[in-house]
Amino acid sequence: MRVLSWNVDGTFPPQGSPDQIADQIGWLDSLATQPDLLLLQEVNPNRRDLWQELLTDRLGYTTVRDTLDIAVEQGNSNGHITATTSELECIKTTTGLELNEHTTRTESDRSTAYPEKFLIASIDYRNTTIEVWNIRAVPGNSYPEEKLTILELAYEYVEEAEEKPRIIAGDLNSPQRELADGQAITYGYQRDDDLQQRGVTAELKILKGLGHFGMIDVFRAQHGYGDVDSLSVSHDGRRIDHLFASEALSPINCWYSETGATHSDHAPVLAVFDI
Repeated sequence: MRVLSWNVDGTFPPQGSPDQIADQIGWLDSLATQPDLLLLQEVNPNRRDLWQELLTDRLGYTTVRDTLDIAVEQGNSNGHITATTSELECIKTTTGLELNEHTTRTESDRSTAYPEKFLIASIDYRNTTIEVWNIRAVPGNSYPEEKLTILELAYEYVEEAEEKPRIIAGDLNSPQRELADGQAITYGYQRDDDLQQRGVTAELKILKGLGHFGMIDVFRAQHGYGDVDSLSVSHDGRRIDHLFASEALSPINCWYSETGATHSDHAPVLAVFDI
């Protein structure tokens, strides 16, 4: 099974750019092998119909789910699309609206003002049911508390739920940088005193803590650590777009596409699983 996760930079111009969308669809169409599972972030809700048309009619995706209506309802600028081929059956989807209602938070009763940043799909692939998270954390320099709430909601949901095959992918806007020994330098250290410890904890839990639930950072599991080069950055010299997955799903490859990065301000991350 092939998975592709990509922030498509659809927020500006505010009305969305049909030319940019057509260009990105053209790049996806040029891939030698089409991803079975496509996870897009920062999709402009004003171009929902165009995305739907091109994904289904040109690329042949049979199921396309999104959170674009929620983005409009919340007065926010972008949402997510999750698309699957006929190889996968999408059983149901959940959004941040349901996450706000049903996640039991241990520290407080916070909920996110950006529920469209969560699109969770249960899919069947060759008799295996996989919970797939399409997620984006808002930038911490603009929305410091909201970014942490999004990361905390994701981690606490996984912590409280039963362990099952999962994929969590998307733009997490973290870390600030990675050291050769694998340590992540988070943005939490840059926050004001009242958010600093919370910020460090929230970022490290999602970046390093998913191993408690049988999940791995698929790129690092394949390539190890060391100096960050052009093959391991996704935006502005940082690796902030990630793909975590249950080790039981048997990932066999993962990489960032340099050619894809010429069609957005983020490089897509791709992975292959031998399920």
